[in-house]
Amino acid sequence: MSRVFVGVDIQPGGLYLAALQHNRPQTRLVGLRFESLEGVMEVSSRQPNIRDVRRFIDGLRRGVDALAGQEERIALSLPDRAGRIYLTDVDTPFKTHAEGIDILKWRLKSSLPAPPGQIKLDFQVIDKRDDGRQRCVVAVIAKPVLEQYEDLANEAGRHAVQIDFHSLNLYNYYLPRLDLGDEFILVGLEQGVLSLQYVLGSSLCYQRVRMFKVNPERSFQEINRTLVEAYETFPAMKRCAVFAHVDPDMDGDIDKLLFAAFKREVKCLDPALKRFSGEGRTGGLQPVGSVIAALGAAERIM
Repeated sequence: MSRVFVGVDIQPGGLYLAALQHNRPQTRLVGLRFESLEGVMEVSSRQPNIRDVRRFIDGLRRGVDALAGQEERIALSLPDRAGRIYLTDVDTPFKTHAEGIDILKWRLKSSLPAPPGQIKLDFQVIDKRDDGRQRCVVAVIAKPVLEQYEDLANEAGRHAVQIDFHSLNLYNYYLPRLDLGDEFILVGLEQGVLSLQYVLGSSLCYQRVRMFKVNPERSFQEINRTLVEAYETFPAMKRCAVFAHVDPDMDGDIDKLLFAAFKREVKCLDPALKRFSGEGRTGGLQPVGSVIAALGAAERIM
């Protein structure tokens, strides 16, 4: 029997789990599950997030057991506010990956959520120019935050082999499914969270995540603030295609709000699980928001 790959999106309200099986030529959805953990965590980029460790461990163990039995390898998708994502340019190539980590810690030290020695940093070079300059996407998380998630996964009998952030896993889910083109904006509008990513030539050029109060007016204001900042650096964003992942529970006429903010048509994405064979055990969950991020995480390790 082929292996089951489990992604877990961790949110303040609970754990969203997705399990996939790769049966060539198709990927089969084994199931989706939600474990309610209200009040268990408080998201922070500076200190450990989980306040009730026993409930978290029990919920993680119970959720994975229900979908994948004794499967030990899992991928975790963390709230964006648990860390930071930066895009930055460097003048010369790194001799080694370790040198790159040291240079980027020094370069970003004024904006890190903790002192450089208490930070776990990784990066990927997304663009190399003829003059030797490089553009990097950098993921940063404070070691106490990361180590708590890793330790609690271990205590639940699991091993987190991939750890990433929610907005990046949304991107990972949609990218192979849709013809988004070589240049586009992917905007995520969920309950209280706005994410915006600008992609050019298959490279992530801009990334921003903001929190907002859940109402149409505040959604519009946050999009506008983000675009003003982004357009200063990337004026071509004013003309490229825009796609949106929108939580169906969002109130208001979202299509009109997005059209007013971007001043052009915005295509709202359908997150239906059409790529998978079989419906699996969904437990009444709809494939939106955190379920999509959990699926994106599962695919990272598949």
